[in-house]
Amino acid sequence: MGGSLSFAVASAGVLAGAIVHFSSPEPAAPAAPQASSTAPTTQHGTVVAVTADSVTTRSDDGLIQTYRITPDTTAVTADRQQPASPAASFAVDDRVAVFATVQAGQHVATAVADQSAVGPDGPPMDYIAAP
Repeated sequence: MGGSLSFAVASAGVLAGAIVHFSSPEPAAPAAPQASSTAPTTQHGTVVAVTADSVTTRSDDGLIQTYRITPDTTAVTADRQQPASPAASFAVDDRVAVFATVQAGQHVATAVADQSAVGPDGPPMDYIAAP
């Protein structure tokens, strides 16, 4: 009788351990780091907000996107002036084209241009002097 009681207790312990082991969730694998990639993007729309380090535009289809402005962001105005910052050149309700890249999930403006300076009626963009 003692042997069968010991066997029952041991079996119950093994069974309980198996249940705990197989019902526990597997530890999550660490997330793979995102590759540093850039993807070009363009948006034509209306400025809805502008700060010293960002511009937010809404395209005609309703898409609203905020773009980070860096010291390398070029502003192209209708009179072909290139002030230091798009924040100094554009205001809410201006029609613009934003040329940007997506870097690590963040939209970074490479150029913000007055809508009349680009497109089929605007001058070619090759007049911008290289730094």
